[in-house]
Amino acid sequence: ESTSLLMREFYRIRETNPGMTKVEALGQSQMKLLRGGITAEAGSQRAFIQEAPKKPQPKGPPFTTPKDAPYAHPYYWAPFFLMGNWL
Repeated sequence: ESTSLLMREFYRIRETNPGMTKVEALGQSQMKLLRGGITAEAGSQRAFIQEAPKKPQPKGPPFTTPKDAPYAHPYYWAPFFLMGNWL
């Protein structure tokens, strides 16, 4: 579900801002997931994707998912990057 939300936002940004580069649009989309600016529609399967898989944490405090930003963990948005034509 998070991928669908990210891609829809990416293409919405591209459509409404024709002068914006793809890399800028992707970055804005990722920031919206991180900050909780993208929400799932009613009737979605969001309850099944609340938290990233549990993995050993490196030094520092563990990541806690904010209630208003369920896709804030980098697991949901960090794997996406552009290759080729960034414009």
